[in-house]
Amino acid sequence: MIVVNQTAAPACLTLAIAGVSIAVDLPDPGWGPTLRERYAAFLADGSAAAWQVAVTHDPRLEVAAGAWMRHEGPRTTFRMTEFEGWIDLAARQAAVSIPSEARAASALERTLAYLLMQALPRQHDGLLLHATAAVIAGRGYLFAGPSGAGKTTIARLAAGHADVLCDENIVVRLAAAGPELLSTPFWGMSSPPELIRRVAARVPLAAIYILAHAADFRLERLAPAQAVLALLTTEKVTTERPESAAAWLTVAERLIAAAPVYRLGFRPTTELWDFLRGEVNRPLTPDPCLLEPP
Repeated sequence: MIVVNQTAAPACLTLAIAGVSIAVDLPDPGWGPTLRERYAAFLADGSAAAWQVAVTHDPRLEVAAGAWMRHEGPRTTFRMTEFEGWIDLAARQAAVSIPSEARAASALERTLAYLLMQALPRQHDGLLLHATAAVIAGRGYLFAGPSGAGKTTIARLAAGHADVLCDENIVVRLAAAGPELLSTPFWGMSSPPELIRRVAARVPLAAIYILAHAADFRLERLAPAQAVLALLTTEKVTTERPESAAAWLTVAERLIAAAPVYRLGFRPTTELWDFLRGEVNRPLTPDPCLLEPP
């Protein structure tokens, strides 16, 4: 059993992701520098963190044959291939145990992503989506889809055309001025290093594209019910809990009422940006100066 240490940890860093502050306790001060460098843009003051996450080191932890996740009340326990842990939504605490420092980032990011999937729709009018986001002329365009749909391909094609916020996990949040995109530090574990640029940024959302590989470019505006279903198929884990499912659907319906959702058939060439320029009649000149901190 993993227990969150209520006393001072040997090392701690606090992250602020999409308005959610998370204090992360580490088992060894030597683990801190690498993680601080990785999450530099998301570091925050730890005096009032909303969540506490403990990372523990268990060298006896063996590679598991299969992964599983179980829910009981507010508590979720999980076992992945190389780490295990739990998340308590009521206590706003979580813990993850790993066999070595080399697994710290991947285990922590999986834990934080699941935490945000549950917390954002319940408490922050937001959704964590399996998506890439590109900033063009100060406006955000979200490209969503399951693994293999082409999110990292979009990130590759963006060079010289758009600024990429993240290629794997993006937060969409409802705000008074309209829906907005917020970056996360959760890039794909297999993303090419030259693509990765972890920045804390917030931009207004212009449109959502559901990706589909195709022989040529095509764009289809989705009806509200189709749009909700398309987003839902990328985020099944989020809706495993009834309370989270209800909150997720409420936010998704409000989001779709405020921003257009399209199914985008595309082939992997930079002609994509010319196609989108013609379809949505938006300027496609990158302007990174318009990125706002969250």
